[in-house]
This record gives sequence, C-alpha cells and structure tokens, in this order.
Amino acid sequence: MWQGLAQDLRYAFRRLANNPGFTFLVAIILALGIGANSAMFSVVDAVLLRPLPFHDPDQLLQLNETESAEGHFPLTGLDFLDWRAQNQTFADMSVYSHPRSYNASVGGEPERASVVETQANFFSILGVQPMRGRAFVDGEDQPGHTRVAVLSYEYWQTRFGGLADAVGKSIQLDGAAYQVVGILPAWYHAPGQADLWIPIDATGKGLGPRGEHHLRAIGRMKPGVSVAQAEADLKAIAARLEKQFPDSNEKVGAAVTPLRENFVAYSREAIWILFGAVGMVLLIACANVANLLMARSSGRKREVALRAAMGASRGRLVQQLLTESVLLSLVGGAIGIVMAYGTVQLLLSAESLPIPRANPIGISWTVLLFTLGVSLAVGILFGLAPAFQASRISLNDDLKSGGSAGATVSGRGRLLRDALVVGEIALSLTLLVGAGLLLRTFANLRKADVGVRAESVLAATLILPAERYANFDQQWGFCSRLVQSLERSPGVRSAVLTSELPLEGGNNGYITIEGQTAQSTQNTLVEWTYVTPSYFRAMGIPLVEGRDFNEADLASTGESSRKRALSAGSGATDAANALKPTYEIATLITQTMARRFWPNETAVGRVFRQDAVSFRVIGVVGDVKIWSLRQKPIPQAYFPLTWGIGDPGAHQIHVVVQSAGAPNEVASALRTQVRGLDSGLALVRMRTIDQIISESMTDTSYQAVLLGAFAGLAMLLAALGIYGVMSYVVSQRTNEFGIRMALGAGPPTVLRMVVGQGARLAMLGSMAGVAAALALAGVLRRMLFGVEPADPVTLGFVFVLTIAICLAACSIPARRAARVDPIVALRYE
Repeated sequence: MWQGLAQDLRYAFRRLANNPGFTFLVAIILALGIGANSAMFSVVDAVLLRPLPFHDPDQLLQLNETESAEGHFPLTGLDFLDWRAQNQTFADMSVYSHPRSYNASVGGEPERASVVETQANFFSILGVQPMRGRAFVDGEDQPGHTRVAVLSYEYWQTRFGGLADAVGKSIQLDGAAYQVVGILPAWYHAPGQADLWIPIDATGKGLGPRGEHHLRAIGRMKPGVSVAQAEADLKAIAARLEKQFPDSNEKVGAAVTPLRENFVAYSREAIWILFGAVGMVLLIACANVANLLMARSSGRKREVALRAAMGASRGRLVQQLLTESVLLSLVGGAIGIVMAYGTVQLLLSAESLPIPRANPIGISWTVLLFTLGVSLAVGILFGLAPAFQASRISLNDDLKSGGSAGATVSGRGRLLRDALVVGEIALSLTLLVGAGLLLRTFANLRKADVGVRAESVLAATLILPAERYANFDQQWGFCSRLVQSLERSPGVRSAVLTSELPLEGGNNGYITIEGQTAQSTQNTLVEWTYVTPSYFRAMGIPLVEGRDFNEADLASTGESSRKRALSAGSGATDAANALKPTYEIATLITQTMARRFWPNETAVGRVFRQDAVSFRVIGVVGDVKIWSLRQKPIPQAYFPLTWGIGDPGAHQIHVVVQSAGAPNEVASALRTQVRGLDSGLALVRMRTIDQIISESMTDTSYQAVLLGAFAGLAMLLAALGIYGVMSYVVSQRTNEFGIRMALGAGPPTVLRMVVGQGARLAMLGSMAGVAAALALAGVLRRMLFGVEPADPVTLGFVFVLTIAICLAACSIPARRAARVDPIVALRYE
C-alpha cells in the first residue's frame, strides 16, 4: 500500500508540475476557501471553543444583582461584603469597578487612561501572574494603602516604550503619584479590561452605601460546587438582606453567570453565522474545483483506459486520481494558511474589533491542525466525483478516442456538472441575501432617529480629579469658567456641559409618584442626565412642552447641592434626607417618560421623588437614544448639572461646542481654553455627533463588511464556475456548432443556444438560493434593524443581480462559440 501511495505521489507531482497554469488556478481557488475558513476558525477557537486562560476557569462566575426591572445589574458595596462573608459555596470573591477615565501623565502632557479599581485578590482569584513585577498584595486595598498600579501590556508598550525598567517607575493619575508594580501579559484583556489597574478601597465606607449599584464582581466556586448551588446560596443571602434592609434591598436578588458565558453571549450567534458563511464559500470552491477536474478528466480517458488494460483495478485508479486531488488541496491549504495569517493580522489591527478577546486570536497549532484536516477532507470531497467519473471506462471506446478535447461526457456526468453549478449559484445567492440584509440594516441604522439634530457640534470629554476638585465650589467654578471662556472664543456659537452623551449609556434609578401603584411604573428604570442650560438647543433636541433650564435653576440647584455635601460631611446617614422636603429640583423629561408615568395628561408641573428628594417637571423634550440605535426610546430625566456634582470623587464631564462653521474648526480653541484653566487635564475623545453614531454601529459595520466580503467571494467563484462550465460546453460542441452554421444557422442562433443553457442553470440556482435564503431567514433576525429577514426588495435585487452576473459569465464563451469558423469546426476532430 505504501509503495503504491509513493508511486501515486510521484506521478501526481509530475502531473501538477507539467500543468502549472491549471495547478495554480485550482490552488488559488482552494486557498481562498480554506484561508477564509482558517481565519474564521481562529476566531471561533479563541472565543467559543478554547477555555478561558485562567486557573480552573470553569469555577469562575460573574456575580450580579437583580432588581424589579428585567436584567442583571451591578452590585452595591455592602451587599458584596455580606455575600463574601456569609456564603458557603465560594472559595473567594473579588469586586472591581467599571473602567473610569483618568488624567494620566508619565512626565509629559496628560492623556486619558482607562483605569479599573480592584480588590487586592482580583488577579490571584483569576490565577493571572504578571509577566513583570507582581500583582497587588493583601492590604493594598485598605485605607492608607500604598498607591500602586499594574499596567496592561499595550499601555506598557505605548506609554513606557516597553522598557524593562518600567516596574518601579511612577505615573501620575489625576495628579496623584502611583508606583508601577507589575505588567500583565499581552493576552490578558478581560475581565475588567483597562489600560491599568489600581487598588480599590475595599472597606464598607469605600465601596459605597446600599442601593448604589455601581460595582462588578467575580467569584471562584469551591471544588465540587455547581453553578446552580452557588446561585441558590447567594439568592438565600439576598433574601435575608431584603428583610434586614427593606428600604435599599427591596426586590434585590442575586444572579450568577459562568465567566466564559459572560464574555461570549453577545457575540456567539454572529460568530457562528460568519463561520457558516465561510463554510459555504468553501463548498462553492469545492464545487468549482470538482467541475474543473471533471472537465480535465474527460481528456484523460485514454490514459485511464491504458492503465485498466494493463491490470489496474477501479479502486487503484480512484486512489491514484484522489491522490492528485488531495495533493492539490494541500497546496491550496498551504497558501490558504498564509492568507489566513494576513487576514487575522488585518482583523487585529482594527482599532475597535467587536470580538471578545479573553484568549489571544492567532494561527495556533489548533488552527493549523484544523487547516490540515480541512485540506484533506476537501481534497477527498471535490476529488471523488471526478475520480469515479474518470474511472468509469469503456476500454474499446476510450482506447480509440485518443483523449481528444472533444471526448463525450455521459448524461450522468453532465447532470452532475450542472448540479454543481446550480449548487454554487444557490449558495452564493444565499450569502448575498444575508449581506444585503446587513447592508440595509447598516443603512437603516445610519438613518435612524437618534433624537438629536446636532450639526456643527463637537463633543469632548474631560475628567475633574478629586484631588484638585474636592467640593462643589471647585467643581462648578471650573465648569462655569470653561463655558464662559468657550462662548467668548471666535467661531463658537454656544458651549454646554453634560454628564452623558447620546448612545453611550448612563446612570439610572427608580422613582416614586404619589398615588401611582402600577407595576409597570414601579419597575421602570429612569435614566439620569445632568446638563447646563441651552443643551437641548445645541443638540437639536426639540422642546415639546414647558420651558428649558435657566441660570436661576442652576443657582437654586447649586444651593441644594452645597447643603447635601455639608450634610454628608457632618455624618448624616443619608445626605438626601437632610434636604427639606420643600426643596424641589427643576427637571425636564422626555416624551416617553411623560407617556409612561402620566398618560393622557400633561406632565409639566408634576412631581416625582427619588429617595427623599422631590423633582418638579418644568418641561418635556424629545426622546433621545441612550444605549444603542436599535433600542426603543426609554424614560429619561434631565437635571441641572449643579445637581450632579459636588460629591467627593472624580467627575467625568462632556463638553459640547456648537461652531459657526465646521466642527473641527473649534477643536484648537477647546484645547486652548481647557489648558489655560488647568494644564493638568486631558481633553480626550474629541468627536462629532456623526462619529459617535458611527462608533455605535461598529458591530453591524464589521458584520456587514465580513459577510459582504464572503458573499462577493462566493459570487466570484460561482461566476468562474459557470464560465468554466460554459467554456467546456463550447469546446465539447465546437463540431456541432460548425455543422449548424454550415447548414445556415447564424451567430445569433448559436449565441442564444449557449446563453440559454447558462441561463437555465442560473435560473435554477437562483430559485434554489431564494428558497434556501427564506429557510435560513430567521438566523439573521436578531442582527437586523428596520428590515425583515424575508425582505422582498433584498431578495428581488439579489435574484436579478445573480442572474445578471451569471449571464455575463456565460456571454464570453457564447461569443466565442458564435465566432466559430464552420470550416475549422468541421475539421475540429
């Protein structure tokens, strides 16, 4: 067997070397299909198949709280401490913050850095060891702890130049010096993805009061404990806390999610869809190559007949032919892995790749083995039909045929050849429909009503560090001076401040309204946003009813904020309770909030409460998309910015500048004014509203581009397939065409014959593709926006486009047939 295999390999090498054009064509077709599959499999392997790169990753859980509203929510600090102290199923737990922006400086201009605060045991629970230095140690998350920081690999490379002596150096964060004690390995990206990590104040006072849901947590289960047992344990603790603290913990429960599931749940469906798409591309490539080999095998019938006449069995002939096809596939696989490497590097170079990256994405040994397996399987798959066709011989006829190009093909062979072309077209059309639906989704998202009409508006972000802006007067003093200086700058129409920007999320809470007990209102979260006057005019948000904020609202709310801060400083248990109930904060709400809480009546003049503070509605404005373009409008309340500042801690403020001309014309003025007021502040993420909208569509744009690329490649292969088949048909029927033309048939008649045969294949393939697209329509449903999976416009357009491409591919061999010289054709054989 091995001797025969060696002979087959030597012969296959000679055959391929003697036909370099054919070998190159087939290898490139296969490389495109195999390379795309290998690149996509590297993503599937890293994100969906490979375990998380932590110690015993199956024991790691993401911890959340539940509320009366649907969904999972962050924890409160004191609830977490009770969970950690009272549970029976966890070996340990660790709390960490959401990423926060800091002004970071390493001996130069301050720049924005994303920082996560963690407990000292955070990295030890995960089992992550820094590549240089150390992680946090016990005690560094307590009051008076040493200010230390752990850097991400990327931040070490960009801000410290990858220097080995970075450990031990100092970095300024919001004006405070932190010593670098460790550098994480390059593969670490989550949980708690950031530029650097610092210890959190893990005391009850440092983690915040009950009811303030702002922390994330992970836990490691004890050996032998199931996820269900761990969740039941925490739910029991949450039930006890609800009875013990009915005001803050009413309807607050517990939920756990395997850490791996927490990473991949959002992206799993899209990744599998894209992997299925490249699998279809590979099937099209296989069908293409199978047709090429079948056309080529018709010219080898005399060679195969000679081998059979000399005693070779049919199995031995099939083995020799399959060896050639597998060798071709391996060559294509080798080229494909190079293409896959380039594709993966291109993906990783994207600034915002919407793919979870807990594991590094790359061409690993697993991907290489997958590519080898796919290459072998593909070689057998596309080689079987041509091998069996070529080995089905008639010794007498085939030895006489001389292996001419005009050798006939059996009816079964023609049927198989046509079926392969129909299958290619059907698969291509299915992919084109998917790409078309995503492109329409992309277009619909671009046209979606965000709720703002912010032309000539530039937004930027700055962070007021707690060290220099510790109280209300310092914080508001900077904000008011910044607005005044900007409005005096040339080219600036108006300047406003806000705590949140559209499509970037925010903070929320529950409200109470006297006399309302409906579950639909009691369980509704309301988004909070703090703004300065004229914000709605600058952002183009319509004022539907009532009035806008004015300077008097800012001043009166500022007085309330001062008193709240003084009450907190005096040790009051609840700063809000120190406010007199007669104090009211002027508030604007959105139309959705007005309809939800005061249906069929005016909302202006109404009062709602949050804790012990009353808020009076002075106006109603248009709805604004808060979290995503796909989300329906949700209730939102706007308060004067003076109510959102004053408490200790860093504050992130968004500066919104409306310019008289192009938005970027005021960028330099914005930087100059901020630097003039405080040179230690970093002004970051300077963007127009259009750019903010584009950033929110990153997932859809990547999905549309990738699926569109796969669909385009599939249609190119299908067009090459139908071109190859029709070229072969023309060469087979050259003698027939000569006879017809000699008997009076004109070139138009021959042209119609060839194009008609190709049109029938295109029509059959397109109809099969439409049926397949309708059957698979539901797969894309959750990725679409503003378009149905069975959208007739998309189906009709892709159907016509497919027919047109196929007819164009047929036209070249058809014109060649129409130009046949009858004299030459009659002498063809």
